[in-house]
Amino acid sequence: MIRVVAAAVAAVISVCAAASAQEYSLRFSTSQVNPNEPIVRAMNTFAERIKERSDGRIAITVMTGDQLGPQKKVNEMVMSGASLLSATDYGQLGQFLPDLSVLAGPYVYPSLEASDRLFASELYKELSGKLEAQGLKIIMPNGLFGYRHVISDKAVRKPADLEGVTIRVPSSPIMLATFRGFGARPTELPWGDVYNALQTGVVDAAEAPFGSVVGAKLNEVRKVISKTNHQAMFTAWVTSASFYNSLPEDLQTIFIEEGQKIAGELTKMTLETDDGYAKQLADSGVEIVEDVDVPAFMEASRAAYASVPNLTPGIYDRVQDAMK
Repeated sequence: MIRVVAAAVAAVISVCAAASAQEYSLRFSTSQVNPNEPIVRAMNTFAERIKERSDGRIAITVMTGDQLGPQKKVNEMVMSGASLLSATDYGQLGQFLPDLSVLAGPYVYPSLEASDRLFASELYKELSGKLEAQGLKIIMPNGLFGYRHVISDKAVRKPADLEGVTIRVPSSPIMLATFRGFGARPTELPWGDVYNALQTGVVDAAEAPFGSVVGAKLNEVRKVISKTNHQAMFTAWVTSASFYNSLPEDLQTIFIEEGQKIAGELTKMTLETDDGYAKQLADSGVEIVEDVDVPAFMEASRAAYASVPNLTPGIYDRVQDAMK
């Protein structure tokens, strides 16, 4: 009898210890599916470090391929207080705070060094604070996701080559405005739908970094990539502001510190793998068009900053000033 009671007590203690050890559980959503892509590797590394530094009090499960829904839907769930992390970007976040769209704008960053100055600026603190007031807390602000190019069935060397072309873009006000400025017909689609949309002719073209093209196997359905470099895309990882504020201070600190650390590591991984992905695409039969008239695209893209609804007057100039 004593042994039975002792065993029962031990079981209860074990269950309580397990419950105490894992106090918070989060799902971490991304559109990407390839486990070798830098962003997915970074997400897994981040999850492991958070678990280790929190002594198992926080468990993060990485969910790839939009398993929780398209990015826009996931961001809305996060904003409403769901226990989630979302690997998103400033174009998507511009749906909630229009001024953030500028951070995902065409040719907005003179250099990576300039972008570092922006993300360390008072302006960025102001914008991220406004987003937090709406329910979205940025944990990781500026991991480089990649430089975006056009993938199509023909070379795109100048904006006129996109005239009338139906092109998939993410749910991003600034990207819709950008491609309208190029003369194209941009269409919003979740990333997971792009392959079928290209295969069936729903869209003629898409745009993405080399790594994302490889990960989604878009090279199976389109064979020409033109290096427009129209966007240097930074991923921002967000969680619910209410969830973050409910955490003990030590766990808040761990999130922010690990977010800052992984941002630099993701940028490094992205830069190191970009040429390799381009070679992989070329080896698969994709034509990589290098002689793109980037200055012409830059000129055509300027109108986008005047076309995004509800931008604060002068915000583009403030962003540029913050990078000087």
